[in-house]
Amino acid sequence: MKNFVLIGFALMLLSLSFSSDLQAKQTRRDGKWEASFQLLNSLSTDIEGEKGSSAEIDSDVGWGFTLGYNVNPHILVNYEFTSTTPRYDATLVDDDDETYNIKHKMNLYNSQLNVVYNFMTEQFTPFVQAGVGWSYMDSNVADGPPEVICWWDPWLGRQCDYYQDTYNDTRFSYNVAAGVRYELDNSMFFRASYQQSWVDLSNSDALSMGMIHMEIGSIF
Repeated sequence: MKNFVLIGFALMLLSLSFSSDLQAKQTRRDGKWEASFQLLNSLSTDIEGEKGSSAEIDSDVGWGFTLGYNVNPHILVNYEFTSTTPRYDATLVDDDDETYNIKHKMNLYNSQLNVVYNFMTEQFTPFVQAGVGWSYMDSNVADGPPEVICWWDPWLGRQCDYYQDTYNDTRFSYNVAAGVRYELDNSMFFRASYQQSWVDLSNSDALSMGMIHMEIGSIF
C-alpha cells in the first residue's frame, strides 16, 4: 500500500512540475465523451456498531472505470464504478454480551454519479469532484444453511447445485474528491486523485473510506 501511495504522489508532483508548460495548451475535451480505467488503493478504516460490535477493514488494491461527458471545459458529468475485496476483522456480540471474532474478505462495489469541476481550460488542470450513488457490500458470511436449486438445461437435462446466501446490503453512498488531470495531444488523459466516500449503514455510523485513484483514459 505504501508503494502505491508513494507512486501516486510522485506522479502528482511530476505533473505539477510541468504545469507551467502545459498551461499554454488548450484542452480538446469541450463537448466530448470520455472513458477511463482506474487502479485504486482503498485505505484501512473501522466501523463501530451497536453494543460494542465493530469491524476493522484492511486496505486493498482494486479497480474501476468511468464514463462521462464534458459539458464544457470546466464541467464533467460521469458515472464511476469501483470494486475492492478488502479483508476485515469483525467483533460480534450476542444477547449475553459474549463476543466472537470473524476474519473474512468482503466484496465492496461502489456505483456513483459524479460532477467534476476542472479549474482550468488547459490540458493540465486540478479538479474537485462530488457525487452520490449506492454501494453494495457482501460479507461473504453465510446467513443460513445451503439450499439445493434445480433447473432444466437444454443440453444436459435436469441439473442441481447448492446455493448459500450471505449477509449483504445495498446502501446510499456519496463522495468528494480532489486531484490533478493531464491530457495528451492524442486525446489520452491521466488523472490522480484522493477520494473520500461515505456509506450510510442501517445499524452503525456511516462507513468512511479513503481511496487513492490512478486513471488512464481517452476522450472521444
